[in-house]
Amino acid sequence: MKLTPIFFAMLPALSVFATQAEVYQVVELGPVDGYKSSFSSAINNSNQAVGTITGQFNFPVDLTYVDFTNSTITSALTAAEIEEVKKGNINDKAQTVLLNYLQASASDYKVQRFSDAFASRLDNKQLLKLRETAPVQTNYEYLTDINDLGQIAGYASAPFSVQSFTPAPTEATPNPAAQRLWVPQAGYVLGTVMTNGVTETLPPLYTNYGGGFSVARAISNNGKVVGYGSVSMTDATISAITTACVGKTEPVALCYHSIVSSPQSMAYINNGLVWQLDANGKPAAPVQLGYLGDKNTGLAHTRTDYPAVQYTSIPNEVNDAGLIVGSSIYTDSTDIRFSPFSFRDEIYTVTQATVFSGSEVKPLLDAKEWEFSNAVDVNNKNIIVGVAQQKWYTYAQSRTAQKLFVYDYNSKTVSFPNALFATANTIPEALNDNNLVVGTTEAYTEQSSSRRNVAFLYDISTDKFTNLNTMLKCDAGYTLVSAMDINEKNVILATAVKAVDKKDSQGNVVKDSAGNVVREEVAVAVQLNPVAGGTIDNCSPAEDAGYERKGGSTGMVALSLLALAGLLRRRVLR
Repeated sequence: MKLTPIFFAMLPALSVFATQAEVYQVVELGPVDGYKSSFSSAINNSNQAVGTITGQFNFPVDLTYVDFTNSTITSALTAAEIEEVKKGNINDKAQTVLLNYLQASASDYKVQRFSDAFASRLDNKQLLKLRETAPVQTNYEYLTDINDLGQIAGYASAPFSVQSFTPAPTEATPNPAAQRLWVPQAGYVLGTVMTNGVTETLPPLYTNYGGGFSVARAISNNGKVVGYGSVSMTDATISAITTACVGKTEPVALCYHSIVSSPQSMAYINNGLVWQLDANGKPAAPVQLGYLGDKNTGLAHTRTDYPAVQYTSIPNEVNDAGLIVGSSIYTDSTDIRFSPFSFRDEIYTVTQATVFSGSEVKPLLDAKEWEFSNAVDVNNKNIIVGVAQQKWYTYAQSRTAQKLFVYDYNSKTVSFPNALFATANTIPEALNDNNLVVGTTEAYTEQSSSRRNVAFLYDISTDKFTNLNTMLKCDAGYTLVSAMDINEKNVILATAVKAVDKKDSQGNVVKDSAGNVVREEVAVAVQLNPVAGGTIDNCSPAEDAGYERKGGSTGMVALSLLALAGLLRRRVLR
């Protein structure tokens, strides 16, 4: 991140002059009123922060699209309760059943679309619309990055609108009735960039048969956006789609969407893309990145006795000089191994941390020593951080821990810092130009052998690795689960877990049979402000051994929330 000439005023929490028993002070950024949880993504040098809101209370259900004979409804509500719902008298029980019905009917496009991911400016608790224009959201929308100009990168699934469709007549149904169907826009997922409140979608290279897809991962202060998207489609897939999608039984647009959005179909061939924004925030046509290829040649293997490999690159970050880091597919066509995925001999194929500089595509680690690696972030000093795993191309029970690595692109040297303990999975999310790294690692729960995710701070200059929870007051009331970003003022954006009064699906406080308010854990986006003269609050001697500090707890409900749909904005799932 880069300092700009004009800054927002420092938050009052930063004006601490006396020595404090905390190094970072927590400022809660969410959620927005009417929503349950908030998740962090990115923060710029003006402390403008973006993320995602989930768990809308009283989600508006259009009863005209509800099939009250559906088993999801009839098995949960009595006939009398269903009649009350039809009249519009909806209590918490009925609202919960209706939401379950919408989610269970996701593949039935006669049923209203459900959404549970809403883009948000966290610092001012403002909901943003990326592709959706309807009052009730029908898609999922995420924000991934914000630069010092306030330009926001993200991506969103396709919004839906109700359209009338009449199937072609058949012998069995010579006079088919018209249907009301929820039909998507083209582009089942599209990257977006918002400049001064105006949103532009990022075009992929290939848009046939459904509009293609794109995802924005990061944006530099120079308006360079990196991500990935559709670049082509195989002949076999084209043949299958054109055979199936003829418009007789469903709209062609809906047929395309059903096929290309299916994770099993892998319909589009995708690759890393770079878009350059003009002065008005409009993206130019994307430029495709290269890939590592066979033995780092940038070319595909040519063997015909083993299956072809879909080579691809996924960029995660770009610095202000245009240096891009991410991952790419590497193969060695002379190294034949038994694949634990296909259960047959195949060419050794792994994902490797990669740097993209101009037309050069170079690996950062040895693909034979590190079977998986991914470069997550690069600062303006050309220091790169990422995650690597020695044993991945093996059965799950044999896999080794994911380790943080630091790569100096200037000197071409790499180091692997120690985490809280040797076998802790450690995944960086960001670093700043002060060479401070933040991310997620594991700590042992106090007096237990179970592990929990905690946020960490690593200082490259001093080689000091710290559980960020130990840098808060002992009674802070939050457990930091992941640190997602850090700016040049060392302000950290994180996601925490805290205990709150439980609310039902309509936003009403829940009480037990004795009238006591029930408590539950939720995920909340937080900003961590450095405390001038702050010192670590000594809570427990166990902390130095990699144990989790008590504060907010991290129960299973909250941890399941943190698994939501790719909210770790830079991590690439394999």
